[in-house]
Amino acid sequence: MHVAGKVFLGLGAVLLVIGLVMSGSGIGTVKDAGDSFEDLGDFAIENTNSGTVNVTDEDGKGDFGFTFWIKGEYLDEDEDGRWDHCAATNITILSHPEISDDEFFGEDARELNGSFYYEVRDGYDGCDAVEENKDLDRADPEGLIKVGRACFGCYAGPMEFESNTEVWVTNDDYLIGKLVEGFFEGAGGIMGIMGGIGIICGGACFLLLGGVLAIVLKDPKEATQMQQPPSA
Repeated sequence: MHVAGKVFLGLGAVLLVIGLVMSGSGIGTVKDAGDSFEDLGDFAIENTNSGTVNVTDEDGKGDFGFTFWIKGEYLDEDEDGRWDHCAATNITILSHPEISDDEFFGEDARELNGSFYYEVRDGYDGCDAVEENKDLDRADPEGLIKVGRACFGCYAGPMEFESNTEVWVTNDDYLIGKLVEGFFEGAGGIMGIMGGIGIICGGACFLLLGGVLAIVLKDPKEATQMQQPPSA
C-alpha cells in the first residue's frame, strides 16, 4: 500500500474514534441536563399548614424568595374579578431574615418587608381572574395552582410561616439556578454532539480518500542496480 494511503487511512481512523467519543460525551451531557430539569419539580416543603424554609443567598445580595402553591383550580365562581382560591387562602409569615438593600430588589423588597403577597403571573394585579393570569406549571400531574410569594429580597436565614390550608413551597433561587445550569449544560452537550458528528464526517472523508489512494497509487519500485562484469 502506498504511504499516502496509509497516512490518510490512519488519520481517518483516529478522527472517527475522536468523533465517536466526543458525540458520546455530548449525549451523556444532554442526558444529565435533562435530569437536572426534572429537579425543577423539587419542593422546599410539601403539603403542610406551617413550617420553616431556609434562604441560602449564595451571592450575599438577597434571594428572590419562595412561591406558594395549593391544590385547586383557577375559578371565579362569585364573579368578583378575583380567583376564588386567593380569597380562601391566608398565609402569614411569622419570621424572616433581614431584607436586602441591594438596588436590584429596589423599593419593592423594602415595602413588602418579607411578607406574603398574592401573585399568580408577573405583570398582573395579584389574583386578577383573567385567562392569561394562570400559572399551570404544576397543574399536571401535581394539580397545584399558584397563590403567591414571600420573602422577596431576603438575606440568608430561616423563614417561618403558617397557612389556613395545605401548601407546597418552592425555593425560587434554587429552581432558577437549576434552570440556568441545565440550559448551559444542555447547550454544551449539543455543541459536543455537533462537533463529534463533524469530526466523524471528516474521518470518513479521510478513510475514503485513503482507500482511493491505496487503490490508485502503487508502491514505488526500488531502483534495479546494474552490475557490470569485471573487466579482463
